[in-house]
Amino acid sequence: MEQLNDFDYGIAEYIWKILKTQQTIVWSWGVEPDTVMTIKNGTQFHVQGFLMTGTVKITYDEGMDLFDIEFLPDDDKPRKAILGLYLDQIVDTIDRHVEYDENYMENLTNEYGLIITSPSPGTVMADNGQ
Repeated sequence: MEQLNDFDYGIAEYIWKILKTQQTIVWSWGVEPDTVMTIKNGTQFHVQGFLMTGTVKITYDEGMDLFDIEFLPDDDKPRKAILGLYLDQIVDTIDRHVEYDENYMENLTNEYGLIITSPSPGTVMADNGQ
């Protein structure tokens, strides 16, 4: 295993700053905090999402100034790699492979017994008593 250096730790920290800009989405992936680690040119962590349970690796390609993501499922599903992403594509790309699909609301209902509806435009969601 290659020795990690300050650049690796800096990139891992930078990636997590990007992920934290959409923290609620990241939480929905079921990230296991004790699996978060710095790797060469990036970070990796284990998730437990509706679409995939396994390891997500995010690495920075310094020459291209882009990010690569690998999805390594725990089960027999095929591994996937998405290469050449801009930083603003990272969260959505992971979400589409780990958690969210066209059946997401149905998945939530089936898994947790939730009844989820979308409010109509202009609906007041809370009454502050005034």
